[in-house]
Amino acid sequence: MPYNTMKSHNTFFLLTIVGLGIIANPQIGDARTKKASTVQQTMSNKAISMESFRAGSLDRLSIRTLAENSLAAGKFQDAGELFDKLVVWYPNDEKILRQATRTYLELKNAEKTISLYAKLVRQHPKDPHLNLEAARAYKWTGRFAEAQKLYAVGVDAGVASDVVINEYAEVLLIEKQYIKATARYQELLEKNKIKRESAVNAVYKLADASEYAEAEKLLTAIEKRFPGDTQALQAKANIALRKNDFPEARKISSQILQQAPDNEEAILISAEMASWEDKNYELALAEYDKLINQNKSGNKSYFKEIAYREKARVLGWLAKYTHALATYDEAIKMDPKNKALQAEAKAKREYFRGSYRLAVKAYKEWLAVEPKQQEALFDLGQMYMQANQWQKAAETYDQLLANAPEHRQAAMAKDKTTLYASNPIVTTGAEYLKVTAKYSEKDVSYSYSGFYTSLSYPFKENLSGLLSINNKYYDFENGGSVNKQSITAGVEYKNLPDGLIRAAYTFNKNPQGVSDKHTGFIEAESEPLNNVHINAAFRREEVMDNARSFQQNITRDQWKGRVLYTGYRAWHVGADYVSADYSDGNTGITKGADITAHLISGLRELNLSYRLQDYGFSDIKGMLHDRYWTPNSFTTHTAKIDGRYYFNKERFNGVNNTYVTTAYQASFEPEGNIAHQVHAGLHHDWSNRLSTILEGQYTWATEVDYQDKLLKAQLQWFF
Repeated sequence: MPYNTMKSHNTFFLLTIVGLGIIANPQIGDARTKKASTVQQTMSNKAISMESFRAGSLDRLSIRTLAENSLAAGKFQDAGELFDKLVVWYPNDEKILRQATRTYLELKNAEKTISLYAKLVRQHPKDPHLNLEAARAYKWTGRFAEAQKLYAVGVDAGVASDVVINEYAEVLLIEKQYIKATARYQELLEKNKIKRESAVNAVYKLADASEYAEAEKLLTAIEKRFPGDTQALQAKANIALRKNDFPEARKISSQILQQAPDNEEAILISAEMASWEDKNYELALAEYDKLINQNKSGNKSYFKEIAYREKARVLGWLAKYTHALATYDEAIKMDPKNKALQAEAKAKREYFRGSYRLAVKAYKEWLAVEPKQQEALFDLGQMYMQANQWQKAAETYDQLLANAPEHRQAAMAKDKTTLYASNPIVTTGAEYLKVTAKYSEKDVSYSYSGFYTSLSYPFKENLSGLLSINNKYYDFENGGSVNKQSITAGVEYKNLPDGLIRAAYTFNKNPQGVSDKHTGFIEAESEPLNNVHINAAFRREEVMDNARSFQQNITRDQWKGRVLYTGYRAWHVGADYVSADYSDGNTGITKGADITAHLISGLRELNLSYRLQDYGFSDIKGMLHDRYWTPNSFTTHTAKIDGRYYFNKERFNGVNNTYVTTAYQASFEPEGNIAHQVHAGLHHDWSNRLSTILEGQYTWATEVDYQDKLLKAQLQWFF
């Protein structure tokens, strides 16, 4: 049989056998098919299981399918877990990137979308919808600069909704694109697609940035859309107040109060004007109390907090420190989580105590919470000025003026700071003193008139030099006249509160017959501990009590030490010790202690003090009939009351002052003698550079024939 015929026959045979087998047992084929189907189904079920994914038994294609199914089913947590893998495996797959961003946004995790959107935008830089999606993610994560650029693409393409345009305007404000932001808000107002509150809030943000022109432009659009709206009027009054346009602020707040007598914003403006502009602190405190006591809902806590803080500040200005601190405590009880309020209360407490180091530290902590807080910056600048830290004061005022260029007090203080820091000072004056004393054993009746001129030159902030020329003409009742001149050169290094040291040398040119004298002093002071001040000094000077002491060239070396504690601005206490050695062999020791109560502070000051002083002297040496020496030791008790009245409307470091001073003291001496003394002075700043002082003093005694009269005039000029 041919081979091909045999092959065909065999094939047919095999097929027949197989066919017969299937016919004979038909379930064999179905069983195999069913078994294969079951295995396939089992594997499929296993493929869509998150458990199998987490077990690591799925391939990438299966994971992608599972991720898409989870996203479609709204199982975003599962989808997020899957896309975390897929975006790594398929970093340039646009479909996966878009699905992943949608998933992350649904999970409220915009941070994860940023790198994905960056890739998508690079692939489609002009796709407006994609740019807007990315912009919102960037905005939500605080990346405002990038958000602004992305918003611009979508908004300029005209595909942005009003909600998105509103978001864009907010970002423009944050990025200081004030003109563009205002234009967008105006657009929304014209279409009536923005809430009034949102537009008014934008006005306040513009005002906070001192963009008053744009704020007023937006206000005009708001008033056009919402005529007579109270919130718009409040914002308008607020801006007028910030611009120091007090008549306009007063006018608008009055208009608001006519419509709504309990309007908290208008009451607040009225109170602030009373304290800031009118200096009518009683009215201001009454208005703040009205806000505090109102039981309105809504903005109650907001206005109440401001009222508490402003009230406490006014009480501090009035030197009512205890009441001010109690007001801060009340505010903190109302809002114990308010970090700014707590920081302010702490700073003010140290400021009221006069504790420089602790106060500076506390104010810096306050500014860490509220970096642009005007009250904190101004107070800190004032403290730096008190310590003669001119550079720090100037930098602080610059920081304040950068945010609030209309702050008049800061501008004035900055000008004075600049003068103090870098300008030489010329001081010239004249004085006249007449002493009349009729002691049987002591001749101290004399008079003198003097003229002096000094130049203080700042080499740097902490170091200055002094040059002074002095001419005095003495007329001794029993010893003729003396005309003497002196020239003084000195230097001062000041870095308070840590330390100050000054020293000077004086050459005294005396008339013929009296040898010239070399005198001078060195003095140091420091605040080694908070509120504890120490002063130490050595001074050599001529004794000019009478003609004899001058002709005999008697000099006095004095060593002095003093400790002062200023626990609070309301009082201070001090003690001192002076040892004096005279060139003729006499010695003296004076010990004293005093306490002062500051009863009134502010534009009117009143102080009451008491001093105990013990004078101790060595045995008398020299001729009895013309001695300058006191015959014996004694103790005095001195009570003093002094005051100062400012003609200014306000008082702070840096303002030009005009004030009068008055003082009266009574010293109770041995043998029933009482020494009375009255003193008065007038200080006037003619400008930042020029000031004058006039002083007069008169002293008299009850049991001895003693009196002195002093007149003094001085001119000080910065050039």
